[in-house]
Amino acid sequence: MSEETATLKPWKKRLIAWWEGYDLPTGKADAESGPASGSAGGHGSGSADTPAAKPVLPGTNSRFGKPLWSASRIQVVEKLWGEGFTSPGGEDYIPELVKPLGLNPAMSVLDLAAGLGGAARKMAAQYGCWVTGLEPSPVLAKEGMERSVKAGMAKQATITHYDAENFRHPKRFDCIFSKEAFFCVKDRENLADGIEMSLKPRGQLLFTDYVFEKEEPRSSVIKDWLAREPVEPFPLTVDKTVTSLQQRNLDIRITEDVTDAHRLLIVAAIQSLTEFLEKHSMDHDTKLAVVDEVEHWARRVAALQSGLRMYRFFALKLPDGTEG
Repeated sequence: MSEETATLKPWKKRLIAWWEGYDLPTGKADAESGPASGSAGGHGSGSADTPAAKPVLPGTNSRFGKPLWSASRIQVVEKLWGEGFTSPGGEDYIPELVKPLGLNPAMSVLDLAAGLGGAARKMAAQYGCWVTGLEPSPVLAKEGMERSVKAGMAKQATITHYDAENFRHPKRFDCIFSKEAFFCVKDRENLADGIEMSLKPRGQLLFTDYVFEKEEPRSSVIKDWLAREPVEPFPLTVDKTVTSLQQRNLDIRITEDVTDAHRLLIVAAIQSLTEFLEKHSMDHDTKLAVVDEVEHWARRVAALQSGLRMYRFFALKLPDGTEG
């Protein structure tokens, strides 16, 4: 059993105990049953730390017909990953991730997975660059732009909705950035065309994504992950990802497996959230969102231990007529 699996295993029993409203015996976690769908345990309707859930916000649904994003889920993911973030790696992680870009105030950045805008605002604030954030979820895009307005960054870190399957942008940018989003785009060739057209000559592309190293693993864990992701995943192999970029005059400079670091970020966040929950009460809708979100990320950890990988890619756009 890996260290990550051993660390993750107790969270579910602790989560169940928190849900049902009882304390686990010291040194034991023997609850076996899952959360009761209609039970709110002995908790109240919220606290100062965890405000009552708001109604479900309008937006796109998952492939199972449920809203992808609600106010409760947004509240949970920000508790997991940090204010303004919906995936592993918060404010402290972004500078290291984007280091190859060499950002400065003269540069323009297009973020193709803006989410709630945390990364866009961090890049704009720390490096003085101008960031155009695009987000596939209209709910996150709306919430993200509201956060940029409140932060006084409405122009320097804009967040708007876009269709990733039909991506085209009228402007060209010095840098294009994306964090774990391309694997949910079915038409990757069309997306790659849009990216190439949106980069200035000598522009830079930096993104992280879920990939398979050679071919899709056939394990039951991977099949379960593929079947249960809220947005249907279409991960490519590393070679297909690189070849697609090279065909568009992009010179690949970094192809880095960052799976271990990514997995540790997830495990640490789940552990931290579980510890937080044991000390705080919250309303029923938020509790449901907590369980769904933790199970979502636990499935990803399992997949990352069974053949799924997380890679960082960095490429430069060659001047027209130049070959890598």
